[in-house]
Amino acid sequence: MIRKTHHTPVYREVIREALAAAWHDKRLWILAFLASALTTAGVYDVLWSAVTNISNQGSRLAASFGGIVIQATTVRDGTTLTQILRVIANIEVLLVIALLVLVVGALSCIGQGGLVYAIGARKRGRKPTLTESFSVGAKALWPVIALNVLALGTIWLLKFLGSLPLYFAIENPSSATYFAHIGSFIVSLLLMFIVIIVEIFALNALILQGAHLEDALKRGWDLFRKNWIVVVETAILQLFLASVIWFLFTVAFTMALLPIFIFLVTALTIDSAGFLAASGALGLLLFVGGFFTLAAFTIHFQFATWTLLFRRLGEGGVVPKLHRMLRSATGSTSIKQS
Repeated sequence: MIRKTHHTPVYREVIREALAAAWHDKRLWILAFLASALTTAGVYDVLWSAVTNISNQGSRLAASFGGIVIQATTVRDGTTLTQILRVIANIEVLLVIALLVLVVGALSCIGQGGLVYAIGARKRGRKPTLTESFSVGAKALWPVIALNVLALGTIWLLKFLGSLPLYFAIENPSSATYFAHIGSFIVSLLLMFIVIIVEIFALNALILQGAHLEDALKRGWDLFRKNWIVVVETAILQLFLASVIWFLFTVAFTMALLPIFIFLVTALTIDSAGFLAASGALGLLLFVGGFFTLAAFTIHFQFATWTLLFRRLGEGGVVPKLHRMLRSATGSTSIKQS
């Protein structure tokens, strides 16, 4: 007979606390929205992106960026002076776009650092202001940028390597090449999952423990290596809840669009341009507001989950549910309690 234990699975406690933190600390949603720009701290965000594009990335990556640059900076018609002026103008546009990307990336890194700081401070009983959190994120900007560059570069490389076997499978179709593609696809996803977890743990070590980049990465890897079962348990539950949240949002948004659709039909029927514009503006406002709220909440939820788990793992470790079940069935007490 299996004896009951009185220990609540750690992932349930962490997820519950993370949901409460994400809902009650709405003032931090702006940091969460900024942090979402680079999508390096959301497990299901990165993995879903990989699943949706890993199969065609191998054939696109090499030509995509180079082709854009060549097309943007090359002019084949007109006089020599006209060509030069157009090339200069196109280069200026590319530089402006690059500057905007760098600004957005920097703001995202500030948001990541500030959000982790605020969540960690809340766990210690403090409620830092938005200004204080933003200031802490700005002070940690360069190491957080370096961490994101490493994570994004590794994820890009894994996507690319995971997509290469598909090219060989298309060029030389056979059972072996297709099995190789499936195997590389699975291995790439698993490795990306590890990279994401190590990155978010390292981010916490940078912000909450003041670790240097190299030490932060070592701590992130050690925490994952020693507690990977707990991490997987938490990620699965987080993925399930995120799917439920997105589904409920889709249902609610669809229901909210029904009266707006009626307004649009009415405006078209009575041929009222003002009523039509007001209906369209209301629909757009509903979509933008709903998207911002959902994105900010889910990103805050993800960061809170891994930050709270980081603190739990860093305070003596926890016992995975699988271990507790085995201990209950066998009576073994060799595994320490949290």
